[in-house]
Amino acid sequence: MGSAADRNPARRLDDASSMEGLLEFRPRTAVVLVFLTLMVAVVGWRIARDTGTRRVEILAREGVGLFNAAPSTGSVTAPPDAVEAEKRFRALAGVPIGFPRDDPDFVPVEVRREVFANHPAVSLRFRYAGAGYLFVVSVRDRLLGTPSVAAFPEGSFVSGERDGRSFVLWEREEATCIVVSEGDVTRAFDLVRRLFT
Repeated sequence: MGSAADRNPARRLDDASSMEGLLEFRPRTAVVLVFLTLMVAVVGWRIARDTGTRRVEILAREGVGLFNAAPSTGSVTAPPDAVEAEKRFRALAGVPIGFPRDDPDFVPVEVRREVFANHPAVSLRFRYAGAGYLFVVSVRDRLLGTPSVAAFPEGSFVSGERDGRSFVLWEREEATCIVVSEGDVTRAFDLVRRLFT
């Protein structure tokens, strides 16, 4: 008769509303919940990873496009030395970036405002040991006081080649930075490591 009592709908409602069900372990339910949690985590990770990859591709394309654009010959004059270029760059960018002051190979050519991936940015064209470089800094937007999501973890670098140009991309202090070069990737990465980090 015990089985007949378990089939009584009134009894099941009483059992379902009690707290005793929380202490009862159901292995099948636990396994299903673990698998569902893992599936959601994997799908979320893949979406986040793909979004970061697309953003890096867009930033690299924009950086190479700015590098290939001819320097302006208008009212913007070339800064005479690294100290003045650094002051102008900091005033426009709002990000504390230091340029090498005692390195004779570092020759600033031009500091100017740019539009980088539909965001305001500041660029520095410079020559280092005779090779041309473009350094672009774009401060990430803030929405209601919180910074936008980074494309990849801070402290990480993404480097590669696109359209015959090499680039190194990184994020720091709520800003996206990219250096584009006409040289190879290893020289550009070494220059970024020595001068800007």
